[in-house]
Amino acid sequence: MCGRFTLTPEQMEHAAAMLNVTPSALYGDRYQPRYNIAPMQEHLVAHLEREERVIVPATWGLVNWWEPSRREGAKHINARAETIDSRRPFRDAFRATRCIVPADGFIEWVGEVKARRPFWFHRPDREVFAFAGLYVESRLPSDAAPVTTFTIVTTQANATVARVHDRMPVILEDDDAIEEWLYAQQTPERLHALLRPAAEDFLVATAVSTRVNSVQHDDPACLDEAEPETQASLL
Repeated sequence: MCGRFTLTPEQMEHAAAMLNVTPSALYGDRYQPRYNIAPMQEHLVAHLEREERVIVPATWGLVNWWEPSRREGAKHINARAETIDSRRPFRDAFRATRCIVPADGFIEWVGEVKARRPFWFHRPDREVFAFAGLYVESRLPSDAAPVTTFTIVTTQANATVARVHDRMPVILEDDDAIEEWLYAQQTPERLHALLRPAAEDFLVATAVSTRVNSVQHDDPACLDEAEPETQASLL
């Protein structure tokens, strides 16, 4: 599962360049670094438009046109790779509206609910990467206009993440993988081949402040390193 993630570069242009996308005028000045992105919040995704990658704002939690309310998105923040082409909320988007989700890390926790210790999984160089995602644009009866929503695809954890959680987001590790994922005519077999755990050395884990436990906090202090004994708990 992926329940929180981050995109911390100060300038959107940096993240866009890393992913070979064009920042759209729609997002523009609305970009700001994010240190604690939570479900049902707006983020951004990139998809193909006239064979060019573009970034658009979207709400985290997939909501299809038949859903009873936008609250259903909270149930669909993740799509399991193993059932992505069979579960109704995800199967059409898997075939037709795939996207990438820019990020530079994600959060998982260990410990009891009231004493959860967060770990931030990120690249050793802390550069931006891409989650495999799905998006839909739908208009419910209560909506004044269509709304774009997205979900993050998850798979079994690699050894680095498995010390904390048994699932992890699917990370498209290079531009070739991103191209394959976004290609409209890609075969289901090749798409499934992309839905695998990241290489063991792609991520490292950093114990961070429990400030990130609350969705009310979204600032650099969320990623302050925790005390050494917490760091050592993963060694």
